[in-house]
Amino acid sequence: MERSENAGFDPITDGDQTSFQNSSADRASTSIGDSSASSSEPEGGIKNRVKNVASSVKDKASGLPSIIADGLEAGANALRQNRATAAGTTAGSSVALSSDSSIAAVTDTLASGMQSSADWIRDADVEKIKAGVEKQVKEHPARTLLVALGAGYLIGKALRR
Repeated sequence: MERSENAGFDPITDGDQTSFQNSSADRASTSIGDSSASSSEPEGGIKNRVKNVASSVKDKASGLPSIIADGLEAGANALRQNRATAAGTTAGSSVALSSDSSIAAVTDTLASGMQSSADWIRDADVEKIKAGVEKQVKEHPARTLLVALGAGYLIGKALRR
């Protein structure tokens, strides 16, 4: 009867197989552990690089509104100076385009529009603008798509020239 209880068990071979199975399982888990550890290092490096790039993009983007506002303000000042300079140089000529009231009115309107745009950009809250755009897209997706397509078409036409 002892034989039947131990019939399928050979202590030498089964013990060796168990130790062999355990050692190979240990090697497999070690190699898996090593590969995940080695892959986590580059992954961590990639994550750090992505974070660095994202922070540098955020830093550059945070300064963008002031750069745009400065450019608009400089453009408005240049328009005003060119109109004043052109009015002084062409006052004695037979064709005084800059003294024409319609051209002066358009120049003043354009310069004041550029100046007010610069002021609005400086005072604008980016988070409020973002929330407003998101709300517009969610509430009126078709209208937003049509506006985006129209703006893209006009920008494409302007850039082709």
